[in-house]
Amino acid sequence: MKSESTKLRDFSGQTIYVGMDVHHKSWKIHIYSDEFELKSLSQEPDVNRLYNYLDSHYKNANYHLAYEAGFSGFWIQRAFAAKGVNCKVAHPADVPTSNIEQLRKSDAVDSKKIARRLL
Repeated sequence: MKSESTKLRDFSGQTIYVGMDVHHKSWKIHIYSDEFELKSLSQEPDVNRLYNYLDSHYKNANYHLAYEAGFSGFWIQRAFAAKGVNCKVAHPADVPTSNIEQLRKSDAVDSKKIARRLL
């Protein structure tokens, strides 16, 4: 008998928002739903790994991802688009930043504000 916590939850009809701060060696990721901040994690730069994580934890959801334009160009966006996932590349100046976020700048802060921008 499976406990309630181990059953897979179906996220059909729900939207999952993912903000990514991408670097050559790692990605910092924040995941939100319409109502909650769900998860914060770090991983190596791998589109398939992130896609598989989202698919296994938020089954059947609509995914919206974003990251800031930079050194990585558009390969991440193209890879997610090939999987049918909406992924946007944001101009860094278009991502609103509060004074506190400017003072406490980090990859985690950047990924969180990118994810919030998608809401």
